[in-house]
Amino acid sequence: MTIDYRLKAVNCLVYLIVIAGLIACEPLQINEEVMPTSTLKLLAVTPDYAKSNVAIQGVVSEESETGIVYGTSPQPTITGQKATLDRTGGSNTAVVTATIGSLQPKQRYYFRLYTQKDGVVLYSNERSVVLSPDWKHLIDVPYEGQPLSYGWIYGNFGGYQLTVFTRTNFVSESSGQQWNYYSSDFQGQQWRAASTNSLGYPARYTPIYVPYADQTTYFFGGGYFYVPEPIPTYTYQKFFDDYRDGSAYDYPGDDVPTVQFAIGSNLPDLYVLEVGNKYRLWKYQNRITPTGWELVEGAEFPRKTLKKLFSFAVDNKGYILSEDDNSMWAFDPTTNRWQERKKTPFVNREKGAVITLTKGGVYGLGYNTKTGEGYRDLWLYDDKNDAWNYLTDYPGEGSASVAAVGRNSRIGLMMGYRATATPIGTAEFSAAKDVWIYEPQ
Repeated sequence: MTIDYRLKAVNCLVYLIVIAGLIACEPLQINEEVMPTSTLKLLAVTPDYAKSNVAIQGVVSEESETGIVYGTSPQPTITGQKATLDRTGGSNTAVVTATIGSLQPKQRYYFRLYTQKDGVVLYSNERSVVLSPDWKHLIDVPYEGQPLSYGWIYGNFGGYQLTVFTRTNFVSESSGQQWNYYSSDFQGQQWRAASTNSLGYPARYTPIYVPYADQTTYFFGGGYFYVPEPIPTYTYQKFFDDYRDGSAYDYPGDDVPTVQFAIGSNLPDLYVLEVGNKYRLWKYQNRITPTGWELVEGAEFPRKTLKKLFSFAVDNKGYILSEDDNSMWAFDPTTNRWQERKKTPFVNREKGAVITLTKGGVYGLGYNTKTGEGYRDLWLYDDKNDAWNYLTDYPGEGSASVAAVGRNSRIGLMMGYRATATPIGTAEFSAAKDVWIYEPQ
């Protein structure tokens, strides 16, 4: 076992909480800065498969023996494997980092920070990781501000391009930024800020974005954007771009959030479901000569009280997953009808992520609304058996509102928010900047 560590004193550590409610039609955002409610937190456990080690980051303020306990079973204690970090003097909160090596590949390990003083041992929240060869850690997005939970991935120069968006710190500000990453060696494998003017890109919330089945282009538009004059407000935009043919027909639906899926190959039909008002379903007929939008008659979503919806497509059907009541629904374009499927096993989970892959839909991440625990598991939907099967664990820092993208069997998970459980069962949030690619070996 090899251990490297360093302590860095800081005056405070700032966190983010979830904004409750909407501001002038703005979708829910994680925002605002507050002081932490705990002084013993394990923030990140980042695995490095090639080196068989993990990097630890946490926060402590106790002037006592401080260390890390870990093992292959949940809730490790000081009677098992541990690494002790000596600390003397000082009263400020400190950031604790360490590297623990000589770990076994493909084995799940559990980690907790601990403090011990006068015979009393206190433990932090727990995090677990698996050293997997399927995950590749890219460089962090070098943004200042807050991440947005959408982006895309597509083929580029024999590799792939990732695109994500960020915004400034506070909801009352509008400036945003698009970031691009190119995997090809000759392009530097760096994140680059994309901008057409000095103001950058406007921050857009819950846009409609659907990649085509061949993953070479995509359909993008809609969403809320900030208009500062004459008074600050959020406005729903209706224009769209087909990134194969240019401008598309304006979207005719209501000014409410949407979820969407594409059915068909190469030139799929785009379906957009209103999440609010009448919950109508719109179809964009995407042919060689597109005929535009049409209302799918008789296909209003059956349960009009649901708000926390996610969508994906499998085998020429569209699926809606609800974080409100764990219900799931399948839309069949041959009958224009919805059919309820089995409830999902993801109880008390919010702000997860969903991805459409060639082999099915993937859902996971999020945080537990009862305990504040952040989740990092990913599950693959088996549409033939109407069942969810475990796929993998995400080794990254974020769990809530993570930007999730997919292409064929490749998954990209980017930024989002760390969700750290507090002693009173709520979650504290802080922005993450890390980026990971999942490619099954």
